[in-house]
Amino acid sequence: MNDQEAWDRGVRLMEKIHDRLPHDPRQQLEAVLTGYRRRKEEMLALTVAGGSTGICRACGGQCCLNGKYRFSGLDLLAVLAQKTPLPAPDFTQKPLCPYGDAGGCRMPAPVRPLDCVLFICEAIADRLEEPTTHTLARLEQELRQSVKRAETLLGRRLGQPLLLLAEHPDGTDVARRDVTN
Repeated sequence: MNDQEAWDRGVRLMEKIHDRLPHDPRQQLEAVLTGYRRRKEEMLALTVAGGSTGICRACGGQCCLNGKYRFSGLDLLAVLAQKTPLPAPDFTQKPLCPYGDAGGCRMPAPVRPLDCVLFICEAIADRLEEPTTHTLARLEQELRQSVKRAETLLGRRLGQPLLLLAEHPDGTDVARRDVTN
């Protein structure tokens, strides 16, 4: 299976999971995803305020190389729940990230891959003041908890890259537990 086939299979898998959710688990998942998207936006806003836009443009996005495994099953569920159109990945532009182009990331901030939102290079980190770094650390922990809550709710490892989930569509190694843990 090539990357595009794995992407298509992963999208179909997440659509099936999303569409078949009963009402109560769907509402619980929606609440988790709403917080997940909001926290990602907050993190990106803090790094932009710290000057990341200029740093990233000057760097040329070295952190975006080899990014095909960054988009997770949970990231796709966040897109599906919001009914946000997602740019089609271009797996032919290796080693560049298939979700970006010369202008940068083509994904709206709240649906960018979690790995991309969490990564803060040294050049950006050096410009951030202490209160901001504490807020970023708290938001990171809250995002990781959102992943765990969603995985527990659906009994799937949703934090895994979508391309890998597509290879193992029946993987249910996360035990279903109460979502409030």
